[in-house]
Amino acid sequence: MALTRTVIVAGAGIGGLTASLTLAAQGFRVVVLEKAERLEEAGAGIQLSPNASRILVELGLKEPLARRAVTPESVNILSARAGGEIARMPLGQAAEFRAGAPYWVIHRADLQAALQAAVNDHPDIDLRLGCQFEDVTKHAKG
Repeated sequence: MALTRTVIVAGAGIGGLTASLTLAAQGFRVVVLEKAERLEEAGAGIQLSPNASRILVELGLKEPLARRAVTPESVNILSARAGGEIARMPLGQAAEFRAGAPYWVIHRADLQAALQAAVNDHPDIDLRLGCQFEDVTKHAKG
């Protein structure tokens, strides 16, 4: 008898949806259990460094996220007393060239919506809303 390669993910937030896409890309069947009846907008803007955006790009989300994200040209640190610039860290194309992935600022709901759309389109992921994860039991096969 072949072992099942099903993974249960508790929660359909940004982490759960990203984990489910990553696991499915590695050949697992994934069931995502989310206690909410529907996913709704929550939170505010978040910054995605190239370390984070690289994962999303590798999952095939570059186009939908790039349409919604802002790519800042730089982060500038200013002196509160003098008002002058203390330091400037280039981002934009410079960061993407240097790190191999973009530095994005995006609304949390836009990121979650793009992840949910990718999950909904993936044949090996089953997103179950209104299903609360309650307990885990060890089984002889995993």
